[in-house]
Amino acid sequence: MVVLTALGLLACGCVQEEAKHATALSAATAPVVDEATAAYESVNTIHDMQLQYVATTAFDKTDPVYNPKNAQPFLSESQIDIRLAVLKGLQAYVKDLVDITGGVESKELDTASTSLGKSLTGLGNAFLPASSSSQTATITTDGSTVTQTVVSPAAPITQGEQNLISTAINGLGQFLAYKKMKSELPATVEGMDPQIENLCKLLAKEIDILISQETVDYDTVIDAQTLFLRTTKLDAQVRREQIMKLPELARQEKDAIERLKHLKGELMNLELTHHAFAAELQHNNPSSLKNTIGSLAAAGSNLGKYYHSLPATAQ
Repeated sequence: MVVLTALGLLACGCVQEEAKHATALSAATAPVVDEATAAYESVNTIHDMQLQYVATTAFDKTDPVYNPKNAQPFLSESQIDIRLAVLKGLQAYVKDLVDITGGVESKELDTASTSLGKSLTGLGNAFLPASSSSQTATITTDGSTVTQTVVSPAAPITQGEQNLISTAINGLGQFLAYKKMKSELPATVEGMDPQIENLCKLLAKEIDILISQETVDYDTVIDAQTLFLRTTKLDAQVRREQIMKLPELARQEKDAIERLKHLKGELMNLELTHHAFAAELQHNNPSSLKNTIGSLAAAGSNLGKYYHSLPATAQ
């Protein structure tokens, strides 16, 4: 009887630790979802502002003739929708883990997760990575020259990395589409761990691209405003007010870049927290990975085949 009681207390302690790690994972996921959603909106807002300032200097040029229809958002609506769907899938994945470790069952959650999972499966092929532009030109008007800050664009995401993103998104979809049992959790989460790692790392790399682009856009705005003030006759008070906007633009640029850097750090924290959760599950069942690797649940079992079906890595 004493032995049974001790085993029961041990099992209870293990369950509490699993639930504790799952809750920590949920806490690490929330800021990533919120900040990434804001980041995608912000990069387009800043880019739109840059396009408006560029229009004021390009409008009178004849070669090429300015055409406002050529102005495009940095991220298209479909690109943003895909990213938000992936973030929603990530959040649902973590919610499922919290409920499974906590012994909570919800038919509504199961139905929602299954529906979301099916919509995510295969969506990775449509995930087009963002690409930044560099700014190296100088602007000269009426003898006044403004040299724009040269920005080295962040390294683009390669085809191989694109395949990893697709595989990770596919893995999320498969996890959500098929109901998991608590007994399957150690092996399933272990199988998902490299997918979450790849997803976090590649989203973090895309943040570098957003940083590069926002730097280009803000510097272009500041340069265009500076040129305008140097070449346009204005009322002294109006000119003074316009000049005072320059430090504010520089402050906004600094704040925007800091927010993106913070998001990159949150992505790395999420990666490590998920890894700790997977390790905790393996500690509770140390032989599960070796014994069940050949019979993982659908979330991980087909990912190898799926990855190899993707386009070949660019040489």
